Amino acid sequence: MKKKNIFLTILCALCIISSCIVTSFYPNVSTATPTKLPETLEQNLTAFILAKKLEQDPKYEYITFEKDTPEDIQKDIKKGLNSSLTSAKNIFENDPNFFYTCDVNNKITSKQFNVNVKKKDTRYYDTLDSNTLNVTDNIVNLINYNSEKYYEYCDGTYYCDGEPFPGYTLHMPSDVVLTFYIPAVLNYDNSSLIDLLELDGDQYAYFFVTSFLICSAIIALFVFFNKYAYEKEAYIFRHVNHWLFEPAFLLFLTIDALLASGTCILTTYSIEGTFLHILNRYHIELSQPIVYGANILAWSITLFFVGLSVYWLKCQFTTSIKDWFFHKTWIGKFILYFSNKVERIISTDLSDKILKKYIIFSTCLILILAFISLLNIPFFSFFIVVTALIGISVVGYKKIKNVQSQYQDILHMTEDLSSGNFENIKPADSGLFQSLNNNIYQIKDGFEQAVKEQVQSQNLKTELISNVSHDLKTPLTGIKNYVELLNDPSISEEDKKSYLERLNQYTDRLSILITDLFEVSKANSGNIDLEYSNINIIEFMEQVCAENEELLQAKNLQLVTNLPEKEIHVCLDGNKTYRIFENLFTNISKYALENTRVFLDVKDIGNSVVITMKNTSKAPLDFDNDITERFVRGDKSRHEAGSGLGLAIVKSFTEVQNGTFMIETDGDLFKSILSFHKS
Repeated sequence: MKKKNIFLTILCALCIISSCIVTSFYPNVSTATPTKLPETLEQNLTAFILAKKLEQDPKYEYITFEKDTPEDIQKDIKKGLNSSLTSAKNIFENDPNFFYTCDVNNKITSKQFNVNVKKKDTRYYDTLDSNTLNVTDNIVNLINYNSEKYYEYCDGTYYCDGEPFPGYTLHMPSDVVLTFYIPAVLNYDNSSLIDLLELDGDQYAYFFVTSFLICSAIIALFVFFNKYAYEKEAYIFRHVNHWLFEPAFLLFLTIDALLASGTCILTTYSIEGTFLHILNRYHIELSQPIVYGANILAWSITLFFVGLSVYWLKCQFTTSIKDWFFHKTWIGKFILYFSNKVERIISTDLSDKILKKYIIFSTCLILILAFISLLNIPFFSFFIVVTALIGISVVGYKKIKNVQSQYQDILHMTEDLSSGNFENIKPADSGLFQSLNNNIYQIKDGFEQAVKEQVQSQNLKTELISNVSHDLKTPLTGIKNYVELLNDPSISEEDKKSYLERLNQYTDRLSILITDLFEVSKANSGNIDLEYSNINIIEFMEQVCAENEELLQAKNLQLVTNLPEKEIHVCLDGNKTYRIFENLFTNISKYALENTRVFLDVKDIGNSVVITMKNTSKAPLDFDNDITERFVRGDKSRHEAGSGLGLAIVKSFTEVQNGTFMIETDGDLFKSILSFHKS
């Protein structure tokens, strides 16, 4: 037998043996007992316990509302709960898979409950009362099932459609004990309970994933370490190494994903016993051995394609990276084709085309004149030749004058450009020099923009010097005055202590000002060290809010947050990012109107996370967009203490981490919007 056939035979044998071993574990997995009740089942059991209590005591008040809870919310909650209680009672009273005994204040009701049933013969066997249920989460979900509004319970606060309300209290009956069981073998006829069970897919998924990874690793190691010379001659395998990377990658990824998903579903349904039931529903009678055979076949095919995929990956490393990229990928082939075309274009002398056109025109003209001369009409031939030469001379002269005029226009444009007379440079029809005209016009726009930016930069520098002088002069003057006062020997110890405290305040203010100035300068120059780490921005914002809460409470500002439930990870420098939000909270505490709310929203938008902070300003918002520049304040009078660098630091630290920072105003509403790329 040829070695290529030996390789293929061993691979198929490995796939089949691995499949048989995996399916042999099915009975062990199917007998495993679930560790907890499914969430939907637990929620409906909570409703069922309340329904059984109301059945015995219709006047039982199972929910009370806090004071000032709106009437429409109370009615909507009661309506949603009552509908859920009725639905749960109908399900459990009539479902063929649910057997229970319920003790309500020593009054027992039951439904075909077998006290002698063994737990190993049940899927679930449990006893529930008011102490064993997650009442808060369950009741919120039960309300939402049949409510026109959406309710949430978060951090001790109740919300209705995102707005907080006083809340309610659920009174679970303490005298109700429910004992129930659900058989291991389910009756699928007329059963609504099946939808609540959420068949223990996690347990089966763990089994499938573990088995799939182990078997795939065995197959991959065999294919990877086998000799490439034998593999490339094997049936099917010999065609794969010629496939281009992109279509082959998508093909293998799709096939492997579909086969793995299908095998996972087949494995789950087979272990659960659902597969036979589905077949019986369509009048397909199969025995359990045939089901196991189908599983072995599905696993074998899936593992074989895993081996084929590994071989294809192995083929990618049989040549150099350069050869692989330019000969086995669509992108490489396109780049190679494009570069060859560009090379041909670059190596072409454009003047040759003009010369060729001139030669062709001249040749055609000579042929026409030669043909006329052959007519043997001397006068007519002479007249035609002279007329043609005169025409060519006139047309050629006009064309040359036109080209000279266009050249002079281009020359004047370059002179205006060099002297800075940008207003004289305008787009015009320059004929042969049109592309040069367009380039000069674009250069003019660039120069104008550069001059504008230079003037703006000079103005900012002038304002910076003025602001720095003012902000440095104030603490320095204070320090100088108090030093002179301290030199006075007649002052008392109490005055000395007071002067020293004020002197310390001035030095602290000066130190903060200089430190902030250095940080902004380093960030703007790019000379700053960043220690990136993968940060969960949700937890990070919760921490920032907690640490700055006292700052807001001092001004009677209420913080309202809207944070997504799922984690959002961003690669940021934690210290610099904390400084960003610390400055924003400090800015809000200084300039926000007291006794108002501050809003913090975090949104997951595609590849970015957008963080918005909103507050109501206590002063009219009449500043320009330069509020984020150095030493520029919304408080022009400088009544508030600070360096004037708060938002400048926010902007610099955000941009140095490849983020964006914007300010928006709407009346007295001040919004800070930050955006970072997700990791």
